[in-house]
Amino acid sequence: MNDYLKYESLPEIEPQMMISIMEKTNQGLSDKTVPIPQRIESINLLRSLRKFQFSYFVELFGALRSKFLKNCLHYEENPRLQQISLDFINEIFDNDDPYSVSNDMVYDLYDDILRILECSKNNLIKEKAKFTIKTLTEKVVNDAKIVVLIETLKSDDDNLCQFIYECFKKSIENLRGLVYLNYNFSDIIEKLNLEDASEKYFDKVKHVFQILINNLEACDREEIINNLKQKDDIWEMFQRLTSN
Repeated sequence: MNDYLKYESLPEIEPQMMISIMEKTNQGLSDKTVPIPQRIESINLLRSLRKFQFSYFVELFGALRSKFLKNCLHYEENPRLQQISLDFINEIFDNDDPYSVSNDMVYDLYDDILRILECSKNNLIKEKAKFTIKTLTEKVVNDAKIVVLIETLKSDDDNLCQFIYECFKKSIENLRGLVYLNYNFSDIIEKLNLEDASEKYFDKVKHVFQILINNLEACDREEIINNLKQKDDIWEMFQRLTSN
């Protein structure tokens, strides 16, 4: 097993196999001296766990995530391994259940994907990272997604910021009429902690909220505003973000 298997070809994992699978996966991701085929095999085992034993996958990937990121995603000596790692993350986000990806999973993975997009010298890898962020935008529904997209606007890269604007618009359009049920903008604004934001960053965030306002259905707008008004400081910040 030395390459990225097709999803339909992933071998089923039974509960009685869990201890040996966990040990094998841990060994395969343990450090940078492990042969590349063994690391790829560990990624495929994680994928099988996610497909057939999801609760075990969440537990194991949480424990091994830092090893995976260090020894696979950011292993620049082998671009193929990096590509496979991005395909794996993309598969995590590209889920039939948009609520299965937790806030923690987004926070734990997004910065590393963004770092690949910003820093990799390999155009194919950069495009895969960009595609993975698009998948996150279109397939995942949670507050963390909105927070990380907005915080990306701290970048001075105008092309990246334009890409993020497009992603944010797409995420709102995909849930038009149901935005208020799926995103808590009171919590999002609080999480962004904009009180000490630079003028340049604040203006970019204002642009995002203008995109929000322009793409809301009436029911979304009413419910979101009612929620924001529950906290005076949050409502005041929202008014600042949506003023001309």
